[in-house]
Amino acid sequence: MRIKRDSRYIGIAALFVVTSLCLNAFTGILVSKILHAGEGPAKTQIEVKNISAKQAKELIEEGNEVFILDVRTREEYNEFHMKGANLIPIQELEQNISKIPKDKKVIVHCAKGKRSATACEILKNKGLKELYNVEGGINQWKSEGYPVEKP
Repeated sequence: MRIKRDSRYIGIAALFVVTSLCLNAFTGILVSKILHAGEGPAKTQIEVKNISAKQAKELIEEGNEVFILDVRTREEYNEFHMKGANLIPIQELEQNISKIPKDKKVIVHCAKGKRSATACEILKNKGLKELYNVEGGINQWKSEGYPVEKP
């Protein structure tokens, strides 16, 4: 009789283990579907295009479909800036998003390219689509001999 009882307990234990594994697998699948709901091939990723000073100049010369955004400080802007540049210091960017047109290409620059890269990420997260970060910033622009304005 002792052998039959042990066999019965082994069978019950095995059934319990299999049931637990199935429940864990089902729960894992369910949680995965919940966490990834809404993700799929229809979702498009907006990319910030890093461009050279030369490429920025070419975009500007193509026509009036660009908005030049200078994210440096007012003091830096007052030293010199690109013709037609709109100053919105990076510290004030989120409060002034409405001043940036969503239907134009936005060329963003700072002095060297670091603040403008950060600004592009902020703008991307706010829904702007055509973002161009000038690598090397206005310093590169100026060193290549492109025109700047001084007040």
